[in-house]
Amino acid sequence: MTTQFRPVPHLIRSLDAVGCVTIQRVTIDVTRRVQSLYVPVSDGVRLAVDVWLPVEQTAAGGRVSTIVKSTRYHRAQAPSGPELEADSNVAAGDLWNAAGFALVLVDARGTGASFGTRTGELGEREIADYDEVITWVAAQPWSDGRVGAYGVSYEGQAAELVARLRNPHLFAVAALFSPFDPYRQLFYPGGCATADRFARWMCESQLKDRVDGALERLAAVTGLPVEEIPLPAPVKPVDGPNGPALLEQAIREHQANVDVRELMGRLPFRDDRADALDWEATAPASAREAIESAGVPMLVRAGWLDGAFAAGTLARFATLSNYQEVEIGPWGHGGDTLADTVCPDGTLESGDLSPEEQDRRLVEFFTRYVQRNEQPDGHGTLRFGTLGTDEWQTVSSWPPDGLEVRRRYLDPAGGLTEEAGSAKTMRHAVDPTASSGRTNRWLAIDLGQGASYPDRRAADDALLTFTGTPSLADVHILGFPVVALRLATSGSDGAIYVYLEDVGPGGEVTYLTEGCLRFIHRQTAGPAEPTRLGVPRSFAQADCLPVVPGQYLDLVVELLPVSAILRAGHRVRVAIAGHDAACFARYGPAGETFTLELGQDLPRSPRTERALPEPQARWVIQRIGSPPSRSVNPASCRAPATRVRRCAANVRTCAMTAPKV
Repeated sequence: MTTQFRPVPHLIRSLDAVGCVTIQRVTIDVTRRVQSLYVPVSDGVRLAVDVWLPVEQTAAGGRVSTIVKSTRYHRAQAPSGPELEADSNVAAGDLWNAAGFALVLVDARGTGASFGTRTGELGEREIADYDEVITWVAAQPWSDGRVGAYGVSYEGQAAELVARLRNPHLFAVAALFSPFDPYRQLFYPGGCATADRFARWMCESQLKDRVDGALERLAAVTGLPVEEIPLPAPVKPVDGPNGPALLEQAIREHQANVDVRELMGRLPFRDDRADALDWEATAPASAREAIESAGVPMLVRAGWLDGAFAAGTLARFATLSNYQEVEIGPWGHGGDTLADTVCPDGTLESGDLSPEEQDRRLVEFFTRYVQRNEQPDGHGTLRFGTLGTDEWQTVSSWPPDGLEVRRRYLDPAGGLTEEAGSAKTMRHAVDPTASSGRTNRWLAIDLGQGASYPDRRAADDALLTFTGTPSLADVHILGFPVVALRLATSGSDGAIYVYLEDVGPGGEVTYLTEGCLRFIHRQTAGPAEPTRLGVPRSFAQADCLPVVPGQYLDLVVELLPVSAILRAGHRVRVAIAGHDAACFARYGPAGETFTLELGQDLPRSPRTERALPEPQARWVIQRIGSPPSRSVNPASCRAPATRVRRCAANVRTCAMTAPKV
């Protein structure tokens, strides 16, 4: 027998003879695994929602906990047939229903099959919608009133932002591969705009929203002919004979969506804001006090080479008081691909890295803190893997114990030395075509693959490089490398891109991490902390410093955090560029040149920069054991094993900072 609950304010609409819309009430059938319907929020906008139920419990009158995900990328694709297996979310439905959870998937307003228009991305109204859906779920007769929110990337950021509203029915959040501060970790790392990537993402999102002209705008951004651009799969309509007509009506409302693509270049400071784009309001980092007061446990996952999300993950763990279970590993965006430049031919087929194991840990997290309503004990744990090994380390705080700062100096002859030499200058002509490649950590986010950097020997030919001597033992580089430079530029603006690399015995060059800094953002808010969270700076308009051609600047460049093994016999390299043409905006003039002052006893810079350290490069190492580990044959990293090879125990871990210049 089909059990129908009391009518709830779910609305589905039908067209009358003159094409106007009439309202019919619908109910949820607790014996159906999945149903699609419209849920109206407080301003009347109808959101398209899919509800997956564990019918063994709900059909018998049981109440269940619910997992909710709100997305702007379609809650489901249009199925090819009526069978359950044709639904694009059948695997997710099976995963959660088998664990006794209901699963609720939502198209954010102005996207997918939902009505409404978008006044921005992750704006206040969108997050309020999410909060209202959680309240609606908790009020359903089949719900036990306990809800968890989760998602990857944009969806994870939305889940974390909804926690700031302190809904009493929200018991836990999983923010997976998502930014804690999108200005710093995605759109303006080091104050340098990833403008091309953002423009493409916005056009692709509009194409999903079926906004008129989006395909042509995407062709203009990518340079591809319209006919060569693949179209996204269509979104799933709500159930019922009028679902397709309702979808078309919703799409008509999408035409008024605000295009925030053109706003990005007008908001280069973190405290800039416009009606449709506000870096502060969309950053979970800015809502720290509200999220802490909500007290929700959090599961956070990131990849070392996935944008700059690992930096945000460490900042969240170090500064947010919420209980957190944090994982950082060699994952590409979303966790379905490998991103390990030290062992690029590894696999995710089994072990902790695999998508199946990630899902298992995700379900277990929500089972503890939503379904069982357990109370977490302590601040949580940080578990991180190391590039080039299959070892994981679990710590209860960041930074972990046992760190040692290594300091090296940039030598005019191209070396990295333990002692600063005498003061000298050197000049470098900036190559505006220098590039980190089309599969770098910023672009791979949208490519469905892990970041990869093929042998960088040729790329380094156009850069200014400084290379150390062969390491006598395996060294574990951990944390935020920091490079301090004294540099003059021929322009009135500009940026610097610094790469930390591993040079093998045969001359092969492996990317480890990078950092960049636009010169106007060079003001710091305190000393560099390579063992903790890098270089504090505001990126605020009030802290903008002018750039005078030919005048020396003291620059402290934070490189993104990494955990990687430098093998015995390998050498550390610091490579410096004045541009990354792969995806960053250009700030320097044509014919730009850098002049670097290297060595000791250098003159001090202007008063505004007097507090900065003398030029140097530092990195952190952590001592895991006293004896050095034995070397591992690099070929073992490329063997078709079922698990990525990681470093043996007893490796010395270093927190590196860049050499003095």
